[in-house]
Amino acid sequence: MNDATPAKPKVSLIGSAPAKIWGMELAEWQRRAWLKIGASGLGDDGAVLVGTDWVLSPALQRGLLDTPGAALLVDDPETGAKRVAAIHVPDGSTNSREAMAALVSRPLESGSQLQDLQLTPKSMQELAPDYNAALRKSEAPYALSIFTTSPGVIERRQFKGAYKGVTDIVTKYAWPWPAFHVTRWCASAGISPNMVTTLSLVLVCAAFWLFWQGAWLPGIAAGWAMTFLDTVDGKLARTTMSYSKWGNVYDHGIDLIHPPFWYWAIYVGLLANGSTVAAGTLTNALYVIIAVYILNRGEEYAFMSKFGFHIHVWKPVDSFMREITARRNPNLLIFMVSVLAGYPEIGFLCVAAWSVICLVFHGIRVVQSYATSEPVVPWLSR
Repeated sequence: MNDATPAKPKVSLIGSAPAKIWGMELAEWQRRAWLKIGASGLGDDGAVLVGTDWVLSPALQRGLLDTPGAALLVDDPETGAKRVAAIHVPDGSTNSREAMAALVSRPLESGSQLQDLQLTPKSMQELAPDYNAALRKSEAPYALSIFTTSPGVIERRQFKGAYKGVTDIVTKYAWPWPAFHVTRWCASAGISPNMVTTLSLVLVCAAFWLFWQGAWLPGIAAGWAMTFLDTVDGKLARTTMSYSKWGNVYDHGIDLIHPPFWYWAIYVGLLANGSTVAAGTLTNALYVIIAVYILNRGEEYAFMSKFGFHIHVWKPVDSFMREITARRNPNLLIFMVSVLAGYPEIGFLCVAAWSVICLVFHGIRVVQSYATSEPVVPWLSR
């Protein structure tokens, strides 16, 4: 018995569109995008016919690849007429492929044009779900033509689509605007996501050394710069279609490993600078912060292993809590406020206390999820 997953069809790009997005010719961006999403290749004999001018959301691309006979119709923002953005040639079709290709990127004159070619009209919503599990958000699919939407607007829409919906308060509210412009600059300059990640690793080490010395403000500045680049590298990878398994491991490996080392360095810096808090109290706080960091990851794993998605998108309260829970960015924010107030050791103790509160909260939520008789599904997918 052959359980191999059938290969996805090839894609043919129809027409030309002399424009650039993310620093590359649109045709090249399309090639990368379709190969990344799973198309078996691009060529003149593709079963999926897509207008080169049309930029589709990843979910919409997948839906189109999986739906033979579909003709994706999109409303023209200028005239309101239906335009054919893409066609998936029906399996076993004997109709003229050239006749189908002639419809792509053109206004649809009548429904009979599709019926005659055994094509089924499909809207974006019929081909793609709103919920994106990987990015933990609900967002409508999009199809934008370079002929009716400027490259800048398309880039902003793609950047928004690449951003996680459920994340910490700093990443969600402080970084989007500057991260978009830096991501755009990196793409135009040919800077790769792994190069950005490597620079963030350098900043991880710089912040560690500065915290160790008790140089709080320079250390915090290096820390925030690292967290900012941690936002940029992922967005750059998704928007330029240059993400990879290695890049994902590299990025997330750094994210997972470095926070305890920062807490340790802060602890050493506090002791070296004559803290007014007893050394034993600071030591206990360090143990608590690191223990909670590990245990909290265990809580998340316990939930995900049973239900298959992050606990932070179970209910609205969990999504809200993710914004402020005791992770790197909220903890760094707490510590920064205390440093600015002149009490770094109090900030360290507050991080420890907040970590315990968050551990208890998430622990209760895990117990509730295991005990409930209701279906446990992401609230954003309903």
